[in-house]
Amino acid sequence: MKNNIYACLEIGCAEARIMVCNIRQERLYVLSQQSIVATGIENGNVVNVNQIVEKLKQLKANVEADLKQDIQNVLLAIPSIECRIDNVTNTLDLDPNQPISHANIKQLFRDIINQPTYHDQVAINIIPRAFVVDDNHAIQNPLGILGNELTLHAQKATASSSLVYNLINVAELAGFRIVDIVLGSVAEALYALSPEQLKKGACHVNIGKGMTTITVVHSGKVVSSVSLSTGGQDVTQAISEAFKVDEATAEMIKLNFGQLYHESTAPEIIYADEGDGQFVCITRQMLTDIITSRYEAIFKLIKQYLIENCYKHDQMDYVFTGGASEIEGFTWLAKTIFTQEVTVVTPSMLGARQAKYVKLIGMATFNHEMSLLIGQKSNIIDFDQYANVTPDTFSNELPTVSLNTPVIDKGREKSFMDHKLENSGVLLRIFDMIFDEKVE
Repeated sequence: MKNNIYACLEIGCAEARIMVCNIRQERLYVLSQQSIVATGIENGNVVNVNQIVEKLKQLKANVEADLKQDIQNVLLAIPSIECRIDNVTNTLDLDPNQPISHANIKQLFRDIINQPTYHDQVAINIIPRAFVVDDNHAIQNPLGILGNELTLHAQKATASSSLVYNLINVAELAGFRIVDIVLGSVAEALYALSPEQLKKGACHVNIGKGMTTITVVHSGKVVSSVSLSTGGQDVTQAISEAFKVDEATAEMIKLNFGQLYHESTAPEIIYADEGDGQFVCITRQMLTDIITSRYEAIFKLIKQYLIENCYKHDQMDYVFTGGASEIEGFTWLAKTIFTQEVTVVTPSMLGARQAKYVKLIGMATFNHEMSLLIGQKSNIIDFDQYANVTPDTFSNELPTVSLNTPVIDKGREKSFMDHKLENSGVLLRIFDMIFDEKVE
């Protein structure tokens, strides 16, 4: 049985994370997961290239030391900032004497990728919803069926080109080779939500350090995905301001003693210190009151967003992920605010049992299923071919997009990033085999 190995990279505001996993016989095995405190990233945007590149280099070295071999290719998560999700349909004429093949499905995807994008957006993912053969009932997988016409109903996810290119740039400067990009929130939601929730309607929320990402689905469609500028850092700042301690101390107190709602009013002292002529004494109840207030504000902001955008907030399930969702008392407070049952999803596999790793697992799962659909699960890509070549070299292999094409200095070597910008090139789904393994 061939290994299907994926390395997934997320460059977050609080942490940069990477997970290497192997999907075999429909089961996912975590080979390594590493994280490092991120600097140079604010609200998903690169604000200091040197700082984040150095952190990513260290992260790469850590995971390679753990695996005892080099990482060749990675999937990169793109945050839901200025992203769009559009419903698209594409139809392909078939040879009625030949069964539908992987090549036919791949052509449908290429045609959608080649469609112009809005303003300065760049295409990230195509999310298939259903295939229709000769106007018959919709099916999930048309491979092997005979027909005259194949139609794909899908959704096309795009994001700001400057944000995407900046994240790609820092990852490649750190030595990573980007084989594909993924809208992380969508991959995470599709993994975290059950088929019933996808159909009925659900709100998936990832509460991170600096951003809270809300993804709404209904009738099998991703309705929207947006990031709000609030998260766990707001809680840390509230603790820092309330008790006159620095943010590092406030974060430590939050992680070690934080909880939401505490019935006991016993004056249990959890932190005391004297500095700058001022004595600081914090009880468990005092801390709980501050944290509960800030989480309540975050929940109400989420609810306000849903109401203002006319989503049926009282008729959908709520599913949470992200490190900030694992605090004690989280589900109780969320249920109180949303008046619905809520769920916190945590991975069940060994090596990754924290809610903050759900996005990386969702990315690997999404890309694996896509690779099976278009029949490219055994591809090994030699990225050295991208050096010292002209754009025409790839014209028969990758879809060429005329919009947002950068001007490249012909006097220097072309990187994979250059090639990607010319072709929206990450979208051909040439992912798999991050290690230099030989396929029999």
